[in-house]
Amino acid sequence: MSVGYPSRGNGGVYSKLSSSIGLHPFSCSLSNRAIIPMEKVRSSSTSRSTHISPWLMFSRDHSRTTFNFINPMHENENYLMNHSDLVGATVRFQKGGWLLMSVPSQETLSFFYNPFTREAIKLPELPFDYSFSGISFSSLPTSLDCVVFSIEAKGGDEVAVCFIRKGEAFWSEYVFPNTDRDKYFPLLNTPVFCKGVFYCLDYNGTLGVFNIEDNSWKVLEKPHPQFSAVYPNFLVECGGELLSVKLGRHETLFGVFKLDFSKMDWVRVENLGKYMLFISYISCFSAIAPNSRMSNRIYFPRLCLNGDGVLVYSLETGNYQSSGEQHSAINFYDTEGWFSNCTYIEPNWLKSKPQELDWVQPPS
Repeated sequence: MSVGYPSRGNGGVYSKLSSSIGLHPFSCSLSNRAIIPMEKVRSSSTSRSTHISPWLMFSRDHSRTTFNFINPMHENENYLMNHSDLVGATVRFQKGGWLLMSVPSQETLSFFYNPFTREAIKLPELPFDYSFSGISFSSLPTSLDCVVFSIEAKGGDEVAVCFIRKGEAFWSEYVFPNTDRDKYFPLLNTPVFCKGVFYCLDYNGTLGVFNIEDNSWKVLEKPHPQFSAVYPNFLVECGGELLSVKLGRHETLFGVFKLDFSKMDWVRVENLGKYMLFISYISCFSAIAPNSRMSNRIYFPRLCLNGDGVLVYSLETGNYQSSGEQHSAINFYDTEGWFSNCTYIEPNWLKSKPQELDWVQPPS
């Protein structure tokens, strides 16, 4: 698959969002590169490639309008992208180059946004203020089978889930008694869609499962909790498998574990093979490495202070290192990260059809 830049044209966001969050149509120059638009800060190679890897996206800007994009595949090319149309918006999740956004000042407003094409899809408003602890979506928002799913704890005694399917005009909410509250709390952890259900992992390694076919929720008896709730635990889908990436004391990597569905137990993973993992509090996902140098690694949303790129953990060496391979450490020492609106994102310059951008458009 050949990856290039979009053709000339207007990449404006639909005006129906303008009154809600100040989104404005985007006018660009006729330069293909400017249409993204990006200001290239530093580069030693071109962005065009027969392969593409996710980029680290984050904002140092308090207004959250200027974003950095770092490409770890091409010697950490660093771009700036201005999105003045996203003032006050917060990134909640990412999949396939689409961001799920919300506006904290307007808790009921959420929408999809592609920062590369500047296309937006407005979601029906939530019927109430909803302070979710985790949210994700199952597939590209332009797909007919897309489902947005969120979960939150209600006072410790209940678990509430809220979801909406593409083509629906209203959200559905279900509240379940949290009889497993002693062992399960839906903390800040991204739900993962795998094998037709949403898996929700807490810091202890306990799994909750929501089935969108029958709207059922259950906390699995197995695997048994085995991790300390003090340190973060990230859930990732990788090649049809469920992986858990667990950090330990002093920001060391405790380990990577795979869920053995036959035994319903976590099994330590020593090698990711051709895969690489991308971790953040906003979104966790896997990708096939475009080259052997990037495989069998976990990419964290942190930067090395020596300007040598993003922080990477190599399962082969058992150490953290920089994507530029100059930095090496056993923890997050000499790095900075967990920035505002920080996630890895899969670049997507594919323009959508008008009907794909209408969430409530019934299937044809």
